[in-house]
Parts: sequence; C-alpha cells; structure tokens
Amino acid sequence: MKTTKNIFAALTIALIVFSCSNQKHSVSSQQSFENHHTAENSLDWEGTYMGILPCADCEGIETWLTLNNDLSFKLVRNYLKNEDILSDTIFGNFEWQKNNVKLQENKTNGETIFFRIEENQVRQLTNDAEQIEGELANHYVLTKTGNPAVENKRWQIVEIFGKTVNSKPDTHYLIFHADENKLEAKANCNIILSPYNITHQYRIKISQGISTLMACEDNLEAELIKVLDMVDNISFSDSTLTLNKGRMAPLLKLKLVEN
Repeated sequence: MKTTKNIFAALTIALIVFSCSNQKHSVSSQQSFENHHTAENSLDWEGTYMGILPCADCEGIETWLTLNNDLSFKLVRNYLKNEDILSDTIFGNFEWQKNNVKLQENKTNGETIFFRIEENQVRQLTNDAEQIEGELANHYVLTKTGNPAVENKRWQIVEIFGKTVNSKPDTHYLIFHADENKLEAKANCNIILSPYNITHQYRIKISQGISTLMACEDNLEAELIKVLDMVDNISFSDSTLTLNKGRMAPLLKLKLVEN
C-alpha cells in the first residue's frame, strides 16, 4: 500500500512539473511572438509621409516626415497662415519603442516627437507618447507618399489631350523614379526631369523641372509640359495609367511597357 502511495505522489508531482513547464513555454512563446510581430519588422515603414496637421493659430501645418532605414529622419513643417508660409525643418535620429518611434532632433535641447507606425501611415502622439483624443484625433495622421503600382515603371504615351500619339516605348514615355522623387518624361524630343510627389496614392503634384535643349520637330513636348503643369491626380490599372485634372477627361493616357 505504501508503494502505491509513493507511485501516486510521484505521478502527481510529475504532472505538476509538466503543467508548469507547459505554462512557462506558452508564456515564453507568446512573449516571443509579441516581441517579433511589431511595426518595425512587419510593416513597410521606410519612406516619406505627408499630411495637414491641426494648428491653433494657423490654417494647418503641412507636414512631411521621412524615416530612413539607418534610423535617421527629416521632418519638414510648413505653417500655413493666410498667404504666408513659415517653414521649419529638423533632422535627427529615431528609436523604436514597440510600435512607436521617438524622434530626437540632432542638437542640444532638441525637440522630441512621437509617432505611431501604422499600415501606410503614421500617427502623431502626445509628448507622453499617448494617442491624441477628441474630435481632431484622426487629423493627426500622415499618409505614406508614393505609389508602387505606378512608380519605377516605364509608361508609354498613347494619347495627349484626347489625340492618339504615334509613339514608341523609348521615345514617348514617363517614368516615376521613386528613390529620387523625379519624373523622367520624353515626347520624341528632349528628356524632361521634374520633381513630383504622390500622396494618398492618387493625388499628384509635379513641379517645374529641367530638360535638354534640342529643337523639337512637333508640338508634342509643349503639350506634354502643359499636361504636367495641369495634372493633379492619376488613375491606373495593371496596364494603363492616366494623368488627370479634377474630373475632366484624361489629359494623358499611357500603357505599361512590359520588360
């Protein structure tokens, strides 16, 4: 009888030890998952974000935040008041705090700012790294710029202002170079290079650029430059791209050049 009791006690102890071991392993696995499944390693966070943030004494703060893979950042803030724009640019480094980043300006007593990294956007936080609440909460969001669906691809021009263009992929094209935010364009004449920004995937702003100085045989380049000056949005599918002004008919139609 004594032997039976000893065996029962040993089995009970073994079960307790096994149960505790399993619980520790489960907690450890959960902690490991939480530590590894963060915005830093699960989201495509590197890039530039833009938005208009609320302002107490101006019309809004046009904000551009660039986060680099080497943990450096650039923050540009344009304070919009009447027709005046007061700009403020700071550089620094940031560190990860779970799903948040802490921006520290590179100067003595520099500014510290917190953002939460979300899917294709960042959310500015309070000075205590807490989410801003209230009616304006959703206005403290910057959206990632650019559009991988159209960038770093060659688009052949097929129509300008509703007129069909007799074109070739190497003589009539647009390429949005994402790394440089430079648009490369050609309409059988000069190569045009213009800064651009795509926000909210569909909104686009193309700034005045530079070009080579060859004399053109037709007016296609002049029409292309006019389009680039007018356009404010794009639409696209897997194989087509249009540049548009508001809800007008497309100003420029293009097709994807397959590699």
